[in-house]
Amino acid sequence: MNKHVFKKGNMEYREIKNKKHYIYDSYEEWEKAYPDKTLAVDWRKANEGDWVYSDDRRIVQLLKVVDKIKHPNDRKNYKYASGYVRTVVGTFLKKKGSKMDTDFSKHPNRYTFSGKNPKSVKERIGVTQREKIFATNVAVGMGPVKAYMDAYNNDDELQSRRRATILLKQERVMQEVEKSVLDIAKGMGLDHEYVLDKLKCLADNSSDDGIVLQSTKELAKIIGTTGTTIKSKEMGILGMFQGFTPEQLEKAERPQLKEIKGEDNDVS
Repeated sequence: MNKHVFKKGNMEYREIKNKKHYIYDSYEEWEKAYPDKTLAVDWRKANEGDWVYSDDRRIVQLLKVVDKIKHPNDRKNYKYASGYVRTVVGTFLKKKGSKMDTDFSKHPNRYTFSGKNPKSVKERIGVTQREKIFATNVAVGMGPVKAYMDAYNNDDELQSRRRATILLKQERVMQEVEKSVLDIAKGMGLDHEYVLDKLKCLADNSSDDGIVLQSTKELAKIIGTTGTTIKSKEMGILGMFQGFTPEQLEKAERPQLKEIKGEDNDVS
């Protein structure tokens, strides 16, 4: 049983803000506790504070009812859900075919529709679609704050600054930034072959011994003569972008990103 769920006799309850919220297994138990109350027939049409039957035939109170909700699956002339309700157990969408249960084990987090605890930005392994947009924005020279505000449709500059900082500390996000920069570099004709050709030209044709020596050293790093890792080679490409203005980078072809559907909209 959930560590925050308790039993009094046969009845389960959870304490929220020093108030015990019970779930009743029978109408007789509930009627004894609330003789002056009326039981709502359909939880989808009930009001906040009403007692209702759950779909697993137990009686529970609606602690919160919201009649409007935006959902990624909404379309013109079509609403995925008319709202949601929250009980002592969990949060449930009000839509055709949806079920509301009273099984605490299925809802470790009563504030999410799935009942699952969403992974924080620091726990994720794969890059989300919005993180890809953020990384691409950063790669084309957009500042981290503006990049975050654009990717997450967030108008709060202070919050965006804090969350952009968190994202930039995640290795998977930085790898995506590097990948985006490399993709853009290739689109501008700037790849390893281009760099090698230019450096080789300097090493072979310059009359300045200093330029010849430095060019040769850079060539050695790129081809691995000095034991340079692939990571370092990629960072060399990244370094080339320091000499470009944001306007020049903005004109470069950016990676095509898929439309976002049903993804978390923010950094948690």
